[in-house]
Amino acid sequence: MSGVARGYIEVTGTAVTMPFTRVEGREPGPHLFVTGGVHGGEYPGIEAAIRFAGMLDPDTLRGRVTTVHMTNPPAFYAKTQYVVPLDGRNLNREFPGLATGTVSQRMAHAVFQLARAADAWVDLHGGDIHEALVPFVIYSPLGAPPVAERSRAMAFAYGIPVLVESASIEGGSYATASHHGVAAILAESGQVGQLDEAAVQTHLDGLRRILRLLGMTAGDPPSPGSPPEPPRVYTKNLWVHAPVNGLQYPAVEVGAEVREGQIGARIKNEWGEVVAEMAIPSNGRVLFQARSLAINAGDPLFAVIAP
Repeated sequence: MSGVARGYIEVTGTAVTMPFTRVEGREPGPHLFVTGGVHGGEYPGIEAAIRFAGMLDPDTLRGRVTTVHMTNPPAFYAKTQYVVPLDGRNLNREFPGLATGTVSQRMAHAVFQLARAADAWVDLHGGDIHEALVPFVIYSPLGAPPVAERSRAMAFAYGIPVLVESASIEGGSYATASHHGVAAILAESGQVGQLDEAAVQTHLDGLRRILRLLGMTAGDPPSPGSPPEPPRVYTKNLWVHAPVNGLQYPAVEVGAEVREGQIGARIKNEWGEVVAEMAIPSNGRVLFQARSLAINAGDPLFAVIAP
């Protein structure tokens, strides 16, 4: 029966609940799963998930859309970056989760049970509280060839011209899903913990394009070449992490073309003395960088992508 259902996903053994909307179309079709706010400070993804769920019309939808508006409420309300404050773990490194594990592992398990029942998953991100980045879509070539090909098609259809193909799993949403037979992408639009309207609209446009690609709404499937820039696929995604605590100063700009060996960031101590200089690991383009002055050993400083 078509219609709209709203409620909360309860995470067993915790006090965590995640708000969701399920829209059942009048006609049969695929099941699209959408998540926002896996990282609590990535506001454009959360806002886009809320608006997207509210704009779906059961009378014109084919299939089902399940949208989790805010996947990580503990981080959202604590205003923390990266991690679930209840156990200090990065939720996007915990999939497929564990029903009897830590809070983050239980949250990942609850979400992944929904994802496994879907035909496709779009995970909306938006540049965490201190992250500056170039909008991009990341997908996995792993898993069965039909799943990998559908994930790639979703990435091309989303409308963001920077595409990252990543063969690493590491507990991430899109890669774990693809490995388990569900086509998936992770889309980043937004940065430094801002609720930016243009970034929200980028996500909403991308989600509309995914609906058309999957045949869930009327209209021709989007053309892979329709973004303002021709889509470009990058297969190298090299992260550089801080070796020590300190004050960090970026030495390059997000989106800049850089060369191997160039200094990407400097770390100073509390007296302003340079204690580390972090080199660019490869010729390529700066995908994201930390913009916080404070940095801890092990924190990501920046990432460089290359074809």
